[in-house]
Amino acid sequence: MAKQYDLIIVGAGMVGSLASLLLANSSLRIALVDRHNGDYALSVPPSYDARVSAISCQSKALLEAAGAWRSIPQNRLAAYNNMVVWDGLGEGYIDFNARKTQLPELGHLVENAILCTSLMTEVKQSSNIDLYLADEVENHELSESGVTVSLLSGRQLEAQAIIAADGALSKLRTENAFETVEWDYGHQAMVATIEIDRAHENTAWQSFGEEGILAFLPLPSVDDRHFVSIVWSVPPQEADSLMALDDQAFCKRLDYAISQRFSVLDITTARQSIPLRQRHAKQYVKAGIALIGDAAHTIHPLAGQGANLGFGDVKALVGVLSKAHRRGEFLGASRVLRRYQRARMLDNIAMAAGMEGFKRLFGTQQPLLVQLRNQGMAHFHNNTSLKEKLVARAAGLSSFS
Repeated sequence: MAKQYDLIIVGAGMVGSLASLLLANSSLRIALVDRHNGDYALSVPPSYDARVSAISCQSKALLEAAGAWRSIPQNRLAAYNNMVVWDGLGEGYIDFNARKTQLPELGHLVENAILCTSLMTEVKQSSNIDLYLADEVENHELSESGVTVSLLSGRQLEAQAIIAADGALSKLRTENAFETVEWDYGHQAMVATIEIDRAHENTAWQSFGEEGILAFLPLPSVDDRHFVSIVWSVPPQEADSLMALDDQAFCKRLDYAISQRFSVLDITTARQSIPLRQRHAKQYVKAGIALIGDAAHTIHPLAGQGANLGFGDVKALVGVLSKAHRRGEFLGASRVLRRYQRARMLDNIAMAAGMEGFKRLFGTQQPLLVQLRNQGMAHFHNNTSLKEKLVARAAGLSSFS
């Protein structure tokens, strides 16, 4: 006999776990399914994990509401109050400062594994969430009366709707014939943790130049040693060449790429190279199913907004479904789920288009375009009002108007 729930969420990563906690807070009964066992291997500082996320003010507020922020050890969080962006091929320069926008900080950097562990700690304590870990959906059926799910373990689940939070290669998205628009960025992102010679000044540093797009993202210091997470986006052939270098030669290339603002002392984690692909579902919902997070969209990591877009989906979905539940509406109804799609699609498309535009603009080395973008950066740097709007947008506190 199938076990009954209000919602089945497939994918217990950052986005799926956060959604389950916030929906459970609205007295909804949740089944959370994931093939992972829920235990994450945690690094020991200063060997921080290479995969990190930038958490905006809005995302932090959602994590606080879910109870997960308090579970994150303070020595694994790095707040950043400033962001410095410059053109490595010219004099263009922009800086953003939290104090000038009445924000306590621009955001926090936290390792993905730490964040997932904190979320899972809260999930396991929730009486409204049943966990089905080390298990996965074998098949499912959607109908006007809801969704029926069969797991590989043989267990049967039923609910009003299923939420696909199963990542960029979402099986549920494919099986339910959601069409996508997608293309390769022609970039790979190399990620690693490195040690630098001086304090990072609680600043996120980003360079656009002939060496590609390079971000130095602050991590907590340990015993007067200073660390940053790097995200270095370059064409695939260049990525292969850089990955083939020994650590000492790679550090020298990093010194040059960051315009020698720091001296790179060492690499403290193994380098990883990740192909980048833009993907956006043409629809986020059908009767009985909704896509959230990477299952709905992926973007270039140059602005560090991937996790925040997923958390923005969670905020909108929870708002829609909680309200519908209070009204006694059927949660899997198309008219209900389309409210979530209307709330999120335009913002996500705008962010994806913006990242594509930035990538194209800063990916060129044509002298005329380099000159024009440097002039544009200088104008932007001096436009306080526009900078405040951009910071508010990145923090999740407003949309462009």
